[in-house]
Amino acid sequence: SIRCNQHKAMSFFQSEQVQENLNDIFQTYQRISTLTSALPHMDIEGRLDHIDSCKELIEKQKTFYFRLQLASKTDPEAADMKERITALTQAFGFKDLNECMDQMIMTLEQAAKKELDNP
Repeated sequence: SIRCNQHKAMSFFQSEQVQENLNDIFQTYQRISTLTSALPHMDIEGRLDHIDSCKELIEKQKTFYFRLQLASKTDPEAADMKERITALTQAFGFKDLNECMDQMIMTLEQAAKKELDNP
C-alpha cells in the first residue's frame, strides 16, 4: 500500500481502482463484440438489449475518461494519454472524447427509436 509520506505518488494507471475499471470496460467490450455478429439474427428485444449494452459501455468509458481528465492535472502519464485521446478524436472531427461519446449515445438512441418505430 502507498503511504502519504512517500515521495513518489502512485501512477494513475497503477491504481487498483483504475485497473478494475479498465478490466470492467474490457470485459464489457468483449461481451458486446462477441454478440455483434449475431445482431442481424436477433429479435427486437435482443437488438434493444444490445443497444443498451453499448450505451452501458460508453457510460463506463465516459466515467473512466472523467477520472483520466482529473488525474491528468497531476500525473504525466495520464496527461499524455489524455492528449493522445484528444488528438485521435479531433482527427475524426470531434472537439474531444466527450463529444464523440455523446454522439455515439445519440446514434444508439436513434437506432433504438428506429427499432421501436419499425418492429
